[in-house]
Amino acid sequence: MKEDKGKLGVKHLGTLANKACNGIHWSPMGHNIVLSGLKALNGQLEFFNVDEFEVLAAAEHFMATDVEWDPTGRYVASSVTSIHQMENGFNMWSFNGKLLYTMPRDRFGQLSWRPRVPSLLPREKEEEIRKGLKEYSRRYDEEDEALLLQADADVLQERAKQQEEWDAAAAARQEYAAQLRAFYEATYGEAANEKEYSMTTVVVEQLLDVREEPYNA
Repeated sequence: MKEDKGKLGVKHLGTLANKACNGIHWSPMGHNIVLSGLKALNGQLEFFNVDEFEVLAAAEHFMATDVEWDPTGRYVASSVTSIHQMENGFNMWSFNGKLLYTMPRDRFGQLSWRPRVPSLLPREKEEEIRKGLKEYSRRYDEEDEALLLQADADVLQERAKQQEEWDAAAAARQEYAAQLRAFYEATYGEAANEKEYSMTTVVVEQLLDVREEPYNA
């Protein structure tokens, strides 16, 4: 870390007190760490941003024995190896502590990340990109926003087209119905205005049988 005068030095940023952890795992890219309570501490995990000095997330991977960052610093894997007979497998996390997925594996031995392929860009170009990252992000955000606006415009245009087609079909049906009514009136005259059917309720009572029997008091 550079001091105010530009010299390299060590600066005390703060102290994390009362943390139940027995391991500190630095991201290869710096900036973030994972505080882990492995084995006897039952897999307590705390994702911490050193630059802002704040906790990003707290989680647990029960019985976890190992924590490994990927070479890009974007993902973290916590695992339970076969030194335990149960809960073997690994969990994959994002750098800020979001659980991405869980992968159970019986007799799980070890998780190893593939080494990161060396960059094809010279160091000077990487530094230039890193310094202009905010400008690149702003530009790409503007491009993404323009694409979203265009997509919304396309959706609205398609909906307007469908509405026009529906209105035209509804108008055509109304015109057809009016022409049909005019044809009936011209053909049948006043009868065209009469109801096509009527409903009448008829109640019929029918005597089925009559018997006379003596009554003995």
